[in-house]
Amino acid sequence: MKQEKSKSGVMFAVHLLAWTLLGFVLMFYQPLSWGMSLPVSFWLKQCLNFGILAGLFYCNALYVVPNFLLKNKVFVFILWIVGSVALLLVISKFVDHQLHVRTHMEMVMPRHGPRPRPHGHIDGILLMTALLVLGVSTTLTVIQRWQTDARLRDAVEKQNITSELALLKAQINPHFFFNTLNNIYALSYTDVPVSRDAILKLSRMMRYLLYETQQDTSLLSQEISFVKDYIELMKLRLQNSSNVFFREPQTEREYSIAPMLLLPFIENAFKHGMDASQTAEIRIELQVQNSVLTLKTFNRIFQDKNNTGMDSGGIGLTNTQRRLNLLYPEQHKLVSTENKTENTYEVMLSINLS
Repeated sequence: MKQEKSKSGVMFAVHLLAWTLLGFVLMFYQPLSWGMSLPVSFWLKQCLNFGILAGLFYCNALYVVPNFLLKNKVFVFILWIVGSVALLLVISKFVDHQLHVRTHMEMVMPRHGPRPRPHGHIDGILLMTALLVLGVSTTLTVIQRWQTDARLRDAVEKQNITSELALLKAQINPHFFFNTLNNIYALSYTDVPVSRDAILKLSRMMRYLLYETQQDTSLLSQEISFVKDYIELMKLRLQNSSNVFFREPQTEREYSIAPMLLLPFIENAFKHGMDASQTAEIRIELQVQNSVLTLKTFNRIFQDKNNTGMDSGGIGLTNTQRRLNLLYPEQHKLVSTENKTENTYEVMLSINLS
């Protein structure tokens, strides 16, 4: 409320200053430069013209432009401009006649000085001043409306993005739990102690999801710890001969990142790069350099899982790519490469965290 009052006060001061300057320059400066004492009737006429011009300005700005020009009623708007200017000239001429401004001016002006305009001639200065005032009024109103519409569009777009991101994140989390619980279910048949350890890791990961991912960002170190827990959990299902390499980044300072952006790509590498009866090879590398986070994943594709692509990751990968477009526009790069000859799949994701 105080901010709105302050803004209104500033706008009032700006309008008052603008009208003071405009009135002095357009209506009073030239007569004062003549260097003579002008009759009271002349100043009354100038003040009346100035008042009518101010009325035309605000009538045009507050009613005519919003209700006609901005609603594509251009013909009516043009009629208003022509009619209002003509009415101003008629009123000015009538006041001139009623106050005998011409007669009084002829009495005080020298023979070789400025002369009053002959009867019947249009007051060109008043005509140009009226068109200028209406032009400025129209321009300012159109610009203000454009700025208001732009702010509304931005607000609606931000609200839509916020809602969409919340929906995408809500879709990713169940997708992750669905796969992880299946892994633990399989472990419970073969090794109960190991499955207990897996449940412990999952509970730590769930705590991160419940308390940290509700914010727009989380610490990169927390996201990396979450990824490490996931990798350790997934390694429990692999054969001892399988090769899983993970390189943790060395960072000089802490960064913030949107939560749950890295996991879907790592999850996809395990989903398509592991098999219960064959040796898996999965490489996951994280690096931070010059505020740019780079994630590289590599996995071999088994013959019954060679349809990778971004869409084959299910809800997780598809929505993660959408989140990247919304959260890091022009600040990320995602490249995926599938080598069908060697049955390998690689992903490289870089995000500018600055």
